[in-house]
Amino acid sequence: MGKPLIFVDFDGVINQFPDAKVMRRQGCVEWMRPNDPRRVRYAPDNWFRPGRKERLLVRDMGRRFTIRWNMELVVRLDALDADKYWLSTWQPETMQLNRALGVDWPTIHWYNPVTREGIWTGKRRTIVDALAQGRPIVWLDDEETTHDASLAVESTSHTAPVLAVGPDPAIGISRPQMKLVEEFVQDSPDGSVVRFVSTADGHAGHRGF
Repeated sequence: MGKPLIFVDFDGVINQFPDAKVMRRQGCVEWMRPNDPRRVRYAPDNWFRPGRKERLLVRDMGRRFTIRWNMELVVRLDALDADKYWLSTWQPETMQLNRALGVDWPTIHWYNPVTREGIWTGKRRTIVDALAQGRPIVWLDDEETTHDASLAVESTSHTAPVLAVGPDPAIGISRPQMKLVEEFVQDSPDGSVVRFVSTADGHAGHRGF
């Protein structure tokens, strides 16, 4: 089938949006009530706690944005024996992301950053088009890996497997999700298996940047 393709969103996948109080308490959850769902979300065996932070200038918006990420997660993603591509609304600024994260991933140009044409459909179209290569696909995106997207992929004629992972944007890719990705890349299933693993179906939080 050839080397897998990995399409990586940034916000809510690598760039995390954790609870402010959790961050102020250095990731500690002991102060929470026993039934607080954040205990599970921010547990050490689930969360790649962010240890890096930087402010990047998004030139077409004239603003700086703070990004937070965990270097272990980035290293594990970069080490995967697969071709990795940015598929993110950070499209015009992925050179900055590569520099900050220490990677060299090419960028899929899936929308027009001036007119915004393709912003709502371009990611799904990219994945569907990539099916024609007959290579295993991993799609990491916290917003676009929805039920409708899974139906679109399943209805497309293809011969290789697809794994789509939709992280919780508060923590990005979780440790169990990363293990799932690694296992898929190391030993992709035979046939046109489609698996979508998402924590939400189109949440109403951030939308890029």
